[in-house]
Amino acid sequence: MKNGENSVVLVIDDDEVVRGSIASYLSNEGYRVVLAATSEEGIDHFHSSCPSIVICDINLSEAEDGFNILNIIFEETPNQPIIVLSEAGKTEDVIQAMRIGVSDYLIKPLDDMEILGISIDNSLKRVRLVEQNNRYRKNLEEINKELEDRLEIFRMDQQAGRHVQMKMLPEPPQDINDFHFEHRVIPSLYLSGDSVDYQPVSKRKVLFYIGDVSGHGSSSAFITVLLRFRVAQIRREYIRCRYSAEFSPAFVLQEINNDLLDTGLDKHITVCMAMVDNSDNSLVYSIAGHHPMPVLYESGKADFINPGKSSFPIGLVEDAEYFNTKINLADDFSLFMFSDGILEYLEGNNMAEKEQKLLSIIAEKKGDFREVKTALNLHRDIKVPDDIAVLSVKNS
Repeated sequence: MKNGENSVVLVIDDDEVVRGSIASYLSNEGYRVVLAATSEEGIDHFHSSCPSIVICDINLSEAEDGFNILNIIFEETPNQPIIVLSEAGKTEDVIQAMRIGVSDYLIKPLDDMEILGISIDNSLKRVRLVEQNNRYRKNLEEINKELEDRLEIFRMDQQAGRHVQMKMLPEPPQDINDFHFEHRVIPSLYLSGDSVDYQPVSKRKVLFYIGDVSGHGSSSAFITVLLRFRVAQIRREYIRCRYSAEFSPAFVLQEINNDLLDTGLDKHITVCMAMVDNSDNSLVYSIAGHHPMPVLYESGKADFINPGKSSFPIGLVEDAEYFNTKINLADDFSLFMFSDGILEYLEGNNMAEKEQKLLSIIAEKKGDFREVKTALNLHRDIKVPDDIAVLSVKNS
C-alpha cells in the first residue's frame, strides 16, 4: 500500500514547473493531486476537493497573496494541515506563516522530493493525533457529563455508582497477544476500592495490574477510576512515542505516584503491576507495597513469586523509587494476583496458614482460574469483610 492512499493533496503554486514536479512525485506515491495556479483557483478547489493536506506557495506573483489563502482556510478549517513553500531569504514570511498555524515549511527549489513526502506524512500524522485527542476529549466530556448528571443519584443510591465502576473494568475473559486474562472483583460495600485492568502495549507485550486503594466507599472508588484512567493515558502516550524513558511497570508506577500526590486526596494504593512478553514468555513486574505477592503456578507447583525490590504504595511517599524484576515463565504457567481482602476472607489461625491454603488450592486446581474461583467460593455474590479482587493470566 502506498503512503498516499485515500489522501487528497491540493497544490497551489503559480510556477507550472513546480506544480508539475510535485504532482508527478505525489501521484507516484499514491496521492490524488489537485492543482491550482492562483489563490482564487486554490480556494475554489479547496471547497470542492476537501483535501487532506494543502501545499501552498506563500510567495505567489505580486497580484496574489499567499497569506490570504492561509487565513481563509484556517478561518473555515482551523486544524487543516498546510505546508508552505517559500523562497530562500524569506525568513519573515516563514515566521509569519508558522505563527498563523501551518504544519511545516519547505524552501524552494525542492531538490529532494522525499523531504516533501516526509513533511506530508508527518503533517498528516499530527492532524490524526489532534483528531484522536479531540475524540478522547469529547468522550471524557461525555463521561464527565454523565457523572455530573448522576451525582445526585449516587448520593441516594450507591448501586448506580457500583454499576458505573464495574462497567469500567475489562470484560473477562480476554485473549490478548497470546495471553488469556480473567478476573473477579467482589466489593465489600456497593463501591469497591479494588481495581484490575489489562491492555496491550504492543504486538508482543500486555500491561496488567491489580490495585487496592486505602479505605472504602465513594472516595476509594473514585481513586480506582483515576488509576485506570491514568494507566490508560500513559499507555496511549507511550504508544505515541511521547516518552523517552523505557516503558515498564516501574515507570508507570512512578508517574502515577507523582499524580496521586499532586491531587492532595490523602489516598494511597498498593499495586502489583506487570507486563508479559510473548516473544520470550517473560514477566516484568513491580511491587508498590502490595500484599499478598502474586502466585505463580508452573509444572504442578504453586508459589509466591520473588518480591524482588518492593517499594512504597503509590500516593504515599514523595520521590518514591520503584523497581522492575524480570523472570522467565514456563509454557504451562498461570499467574494469580490477589488483593489483601482474600487473606481476611480465608480461614486460618495466622497469615502463614492462610497463604499456604491459597497456594494449596491453586496447586490442587492446577492453576485453572474458574476452578480456583469456585474452590475459594468467589464464583457467587458473597458478603466479605474487605474488597476482594483476583486476576489471572496464562498462555492462551
